[in-house]
Amino acid sequence: MQIFPRSSGDLIKIASSLSLAVANYKPVPMVPNGNDLVVNASLPSASNSGANRFQTVAGSSNVTSSNSSLAASGFNVSEWGVPSTLNFDTSAASPLNMAVQSTIGPGNCPIQTTYTPIGGWEALPPPLFAPFDPVRANIMRYRQQQGVNLGSWFAQENWMEWSLFSCSIDGKAGELDLLGGWGKTPNGVANATAFLEKHWDTWIREDDFAKLAAIGINTVRIPVGHWSIGPFYALNSRFEPWADVYQFSWRYVARAINWAAKYDIGVILDMHGAYGSQNGQSHSGISDGSTDFFTEANMKRTADVLIWITNEIADVTNVVGIQLLNEPQDRAELWPWYNRTMDAMRNATSYAATIPLYFHDAFKLEKGAKFVANRTDFVVQDHHSYYVYTPSDIALSAKAHIRTISGRISDWMSGQSDVARRNLIVGEWSCALAENSKDQSTDPEGDQRKFCEAQRDVYATTSAGWTFWSYKMENCDKNAGWCFQSAVNKYLPRTFDSWGLGTVAPLLYNASSVEAKLASTNMLAALRDIQLPASALQLFRTDNATTDQDIANGIATTFESDDQSGPRLPTSSTITTSTSTAKPIVTPKALVARPFIGKVMTPDTDSKDASSSSSPSSNNFDAVPNHALQMRGSGSLGARAAALVARDRAQSRKRAAVQTSLVNKSGYSDGFMSAKIFAASIGLSRIGFTEQYIADSWAARVASGKIDDGFSKADVNAYKRQFRAGLKDAEGAIMQAVQTTLATTTAPSGR
Repeated sequence: MQIFPRSSGDLIKIASSLSLAVANYKPVPMVPNGNDLVVNASLPSASNSGANRFQTVAGSSNVTSSNSSLAASGFNVSEWGVPSTLNFDTSAASPLNMAVQSTIGPGNCPIQTTYTPIGGWEALPPPLFAPFDPVRANIMRYRQQQGVNLGSWFAQENWMEWSLFSCSIDGKAGELDLLGGWGKTPNGVANATAFLEKHWDTWIREDDFAKLAAIGINTVRIPVGHWSIGPFYALNSRFEPWADVYQFSWRYVARAINWAAKYDIGVILDMHGAYGSQNGQSHSGISDGSTDFFTEANMKRTADVLIWITNEIADVTNVVGIQLLNEPQDRAELWPWYNRTMDAMRNATSYAATIPLYFHDAFKLEKGAKFVANRTDFVVQDHHSYYVYTPSDIALSAKAHIRTISGRISDWMSGQSDVARRNLIVGEWSCALAENSKDQSTDPEGDQRKFCEAQRDVYATTSAGWTFWSYKMENCDKNAGWCFQSAVNKYLPRTFDSWGLGTVAPLLYNASSVEAKLASTNMLAALRDIQLPASALQLFRTDNATTDQDIANGIATTFESDDQSGPRLPTSSTITTSTSTAKPIVTPKALVARPFIGKVMTPDTDSKDASSSSSPSSNNFDAVPNHALQMRGSGSLGARAAALVARDRAQSRKRAAVQTSLVNKSGYSDGFMSAKIFAASIGLSRIGFTEQYIADSWAARVASGKIDDGFSKADVNAYKRQFRAGLKDAEGAIMQAVQTTLATTTAPSGR
């Protein structure tokens, strides 16, 4: 589908719209067919391929398409360019391209035996999640994200695992085509069930989550289809004949969430395939190009399944977001549906009031940012970015891509991120470049690495995080541009963190290294030892402040505390405390960083609000004793009345001054201590959704009675400015503490 007119010849201008603003489809494989390339064709088996390996060539002018979805959506190679460049090893043995004795269904699929999960059915219990921990949930939901998509696990895509589609029919691209190969008979459905259950059980395992955590990945985005939620949500759709296939699919999804929780990884559950398809693309489950989501019935059905999901997992600690749709077409019906569905999801359960709700912006960055700005709740815009599709992408050299990303695209994203109060992530991106872009380089591998690093840097600094597409695929080692497992330590660093310190992850997660354990211990102790600056201690009352041990355990001060300056994380209710009994860790003082931190920002002096008045007359008037006021008013009734009015005004100014002082103190302390809590909790976390966190912190203070209801706009702005000042000072101290620890420890280094 074409989004923008393609009349402009300015390649840089087109590139500045992040490519998929003008080409909204994921990569599809191209395979040779004589002298042509066939887009999204049936992938060859070892028996009928003339070569054991082939490489698709981007930029070929000789391309045909056997996929009706591309034709139906207006695909034109001369206008859009070649979709992707992938490498396939056709000699790789697969259960589906081996000769078999018995087959079933229109696709002649091999007969399957009933599948039993690894470890038996006790390893796949009904969905059960740990009790909700609001403090831990807040840290995971508001922190900066560095993540990866777990694609083609619960929503199948043929270009990522082509052997899975070897007996599929029709377009041979979407999950519906895969099911169709087995047929609709009871026996065919039973065989398809065994086949997909094996895939769900084995494509990604718990060990994968452990590996991701070990290199600093803190978020995964898990694509699902409406059918993945269970048989009921396959009814009234084209998946209905195979509804029984999904009897246990939600158990596998729930197990994935629990595996992620075990390693402190947050989960964004993404509705990749809506009822009727929101985009006509194969990754939404179909391959014929139909886009029937935008009917009243299918929009309601999709909203219903999202409400069910919200009710099921809004109180799961490590669920950091529920995404309403993936890459929908930008139609007039979309945006009102987003608002209605979000409101309905918020009312699904009491926990739903604070769960982040993600939405894809239909490749319209500005429109998505405005949507966020028009809501005050925790909603997050997801934008996708690829650079291999359009003629402009193909024409640009790798170096030109790097310059554009680091320049105009960075500025563009930064501006729109401000509009969206930084509630923005890049939920899909890759290191892939068109062959023509690399052919113009004297160092293709080096330039591709710089291209990838430029993207990651821009997305990390202009948004609240990113998730790479995708974690794994067949022939991963030959497709590092798309496959995270191969891209790490090639185009991507070997470790990740939110602070730009590549050596941090090994120190925090390398449990087998004595040096790493010591460094981690010292680092956390150093973080706990960071204190409010002396200038703040003189102004802030800290008699009931949160202790270092509380911070080490990730505990925020409860609202019942009399302390006005203690750290507190925003929740919709009183925050509970951790049950951890960990003992304080003692560290040599030589490893503890106590950097000098600048002075606390003074209250605003340019506000028109009376609370910020600093004129000599007002200060002198406040100092006049009451009896003097009475004597001045003794000459007449009018004079006495004027004196009473003046006294009331003086008292009002005094109350306002107290409120302003409290606001400034609270803001600075909240910012400083929140940064410290995040850093000392869950793998050196860092606040990412900063403006949302500040707004929710203020709302929590007001709701708890810590701030008077009669606050002014100037009070709100002052709190926000002071929060940012405290946050900045604390993050500077944290960086110094970490660097001091790193300087005294030898550990594996990351690029």
